[in-house]
Amino acid sequence: MKTNLTIVIPNRNRDLKTVQRSVASIVAQLIDATRLVIVDYGSELSYQIELEQLINSFDQVELILCPTQGQLWNKSRCINMVLKSCTTTHFMVADMDMIWHPHFLKNQIESFSQNESVYFTVGMMTQEESKFEKAFEEYAIKFQTNHEATGITIFPTTHLKSINGFDEFYHGWGSEDTDAHVRLQHAGYQVRFRESEILFKHQWHAKSYRSKQSTSPFHPYLERINQSYLLMTQEFKKVKSNSKNSWGKTCDMEIYQKLSIPSLYLKVHAIEQDVKALVYSLKGIDEHAVIEVQITNHPESKSLKNIIKKGLGKKTLRFISLDRANEVLLEAIIRNHQNCAYSYSYDHMASIIILRIKLDS
Repeated sequence: MKTNLTIVIPNRNRDLKTVQRSVASIVAQLIDATRLVIVDYGSELSYQIELEQLINSFDQVELILCPTQGQLWNKSRCINMVLKSCTTTHFMVADMDMIWHPHFLKNQIESFSQNESVYFTVGMMTQEESKFEKAFEEYAIKFQTNHEATGITIFPTTHLKSINGFDEFYHGWGSEDTDAHVRLQHAGYQVRFRESEILFKHQWHAKSYRSKQSTSPFHPYLERINQSYLLMTQEFKKVKSNSKNSWGKTCDMEIYQKLSIPSLYLKVHAIEQDVKALVYSLKGIDEHAVIEVQITNHPESKSLKNIIKKGLGKKTLRFISLDRANEVLLEAIIRNHQNCAYSYSYDHMASIIILRIKLDS
């Protein structure tokens, strides 16, 4: 069987200079047997316009723009929407911040195995080194990654499909790559780390931390939840992911456009039982309308009267913070509505959470 390869690179708001260097290093070596797909998952609209212009300046690059602004980052879904229809013998997942060795594809593609997945060590560059335009060999690295860094992997496509691709439970950052490796091993497939030479160099970039001024969805403990979930995958010897959800679902632009016109409105206060009831209700609704939910603090949550009643041991409403309501609602979206079209914002300054969601999407 002739070896051919699909390369997928997920992206969200990565600096365009970083994107340009990375894509240029790949395009220069693409051959007929290779396909490069970039999936932009909800970058700002103005950024997506600039990204499209940049990608159009290259030949042989496919770009998928997902209208998922206001949604949590989901790298697994980016990967799966390309994997689901992939027909090449091999499937490669890469990061947008990599500069590739200029002869990687020419020298390596014929050695790709049908019996094992292979992942690669990466040379990490400093912030200062990442500013330069150089030949690959001239970039100095500060250190190289070990077997724990699993982000750059080439899979036999049939192996990855047999475990239902990447687990779309993982939102935010971290653990989804290792999870795929672990489940492949549970299925009896080999996964090998290759550290013999540096074939990829990582461009430094600042980590994106959500500020109090940002209204984009953010859960402060998602990375920890992801890590614990990965441990459960290992303990339970899990093989297939996404067993109760369709995986690799693409984003329907028409459905997302309907989010701008809600037809059902619901206002909820940050009271424990009300937020829990909201979560259960959303799961049970079979509704074609677009629902807008607003969560705000109860006007009596910090009142002197409520504090006195609580101090006297009298029954009071169980108020929760908006931060806690945010965590509960985002976890419910991940658990119950990950394939739905939704838009989510948490404005700390205005003290309001707004969710728009189309439950049947």
